[in-house]
Amino acid sequence: MKQLMLGILFSLSSIYGAYANDEVSQEYLGEVLVESREGLYQDPPEQDYARLVAFGLDTRYSVFVRSWLYFELQMVTQKISLQPDDEAAKARQQILFNLRRQIDLE
Repeated sequence: MKQLMLGILFSLSSIYGAYANDEVSQEYLGEVLVESREGLYQDPPEQDYARLVAFGLDTRYSVFVRSWLYFELQMVTQKISLQPDDEAAKARQQILFNLRRQIDLE
């Protein structure tokens, strides 16, 4: 019985170890966010946000990505309220709305 319990514990720990190794580093998530922000503020804005959306759809990182999108959207919206004729800011706002919607609807 003792050997059976040890075998079960060993197999569970190996499964957990394999799962834990699949996690993405915090640095990589940060790099994706920085690249997405840089792409957003290019002229014209970069349109490939697949990695950001993938992180947003992953339940381990979705809260962080959604918070980042929320605050970016707040900054852009505030800029539009100060400069209503800023077309680049309106384009960024639309991109952020679409990204948030894409993550929320999945």
